Amino acid sequence: MTVPEFMAKAEEILSGGVIAEKLSVVGRLLATAAREPGFVPEAELRGLHGGDSAATLLRVESSGLTLMLGRFSASEETPIHDHGSWGIACVIRGRDRYRHWERLDDGSKPDRAQVRLLYEKELGPGDWVSWPDRPGDIHSQQGIGEPALELVLFGKNVLEIPRQYFDAATGAVRTALPQ
Repeated sequence: MTVPEFMAKAEEILSGGVIAEKLSVVGRLLATAAREPGFVPEAELRGLHGGDSAATLLRVESSGLTLMLGRFSASEETPIHDHGSWGIACVIRGRDRYRHWERLDDGSKPDRAQVRLLYEKELGPGDWVSWPDRPGDIHSQQGIGEPALELVLFGKNVLEIPRQYFDAATGAVRTALPQ
């Protein structure tokens, strides 16, 4: 399967609405496609979240469906952040500590939020995790022992959407375009 074939199949599966069951089907499809020789291209990755993690855009469909390749640092966790989109992350190399956060306040103050850790998963090659649209898309990630390489599928082109970065200790929220 090629990336364009995967994207067309994912769009077909998700037509009519994005629900957890459909995200599961697409997550399994992404894990299967990622194991096929040549599906994951060699690509130059650029900085992500202002830290040691990096990513590159692989494909954006006219619908907004976006596939990225990301590398998550083992030396530092990404900031707690959202993407403004549902998503699916599939580990293709290394191990990833995925932490999913929950927003407890009503979101009425754009620069303040109360978040708490909802769950944590350790993911290895072929494992994937999905999340719903905002406000259910708050997470952080870190490679375990070495960088984790992942394919990440989003419902929108997240490079064009301002993200929210959350400080769980102080309640501060910063909004910025991806760096």
